[in-house]
Amino acid sequence: MEIELKENLYRMRENYSKNPIRFKILPMPTWLRTTDGLYQIYRDKNTLFKYGKIYYAVLLQANVALFDPNARGDHPANFIYTTDEIGEENPEILKDTAHIIFSYKGKPSEEIPEKYRKAAEIVTAEYDRTSLEFPVAIGDKEIPVKFMSVMVFRKDIPGNCINGSVYPIIAAPDKCDSVIILPKKYWTGEFTAWKTGLS
Repeated sequence: MEIELKENLYRMRENYSKNPIRFKILPMPTWLRTTDGLYQIYRDKNTLFKYGKIYYAVLLQANVALFDPNARGDHPANFIYTTDEIGEENPEILKDTAHIIFSYKGKPSEEIPEKYRKAAEIVTAEYDRTSLEFPVAIGDKEIPVKFMSVMVFRKDIPGNCINGSVYPIIAAPDKCDSVIILPKKYWTGEFTAWKTGLS
């Protein structure tokens, strides 16, 4: 099944603008400490809901439990996204970058290109929540790509588990580093069907 991702993004933005989140209690896992970088979402959530815009993000890696619909608990994942319009047209274009970074997981730093080195270190360490931005060449253009650690709240995604790599997120990069997956109630029916139909 193929869908027009740009059109669906615009419709999800419209859904959110009509009924933005005013208040939302985010569940907090028992393992999360206030010193963990993931805790920042609980501080930033109101800023994010007030100023955030909907973008597409591409999954780079996630806690293995997030792929199991029968598992419980919320867990972290790493995503990359861009605010450039090319991400609206075709977010899947970032899949190659995600694969490249993941391929360097566990590799010696001298084997990793400098612009991907820190991201690869974070992916390897798994508990480093540093946010990054680096340029990625797409055709004859360079676009800014952001690398983020994200808390995935199961109740916000269909099937309560990760399925596929492209997800709509709420981000306000000029206000804060935190992002959150757009709750599924704002998704279009077409996008939801596309996500849940993935193998």
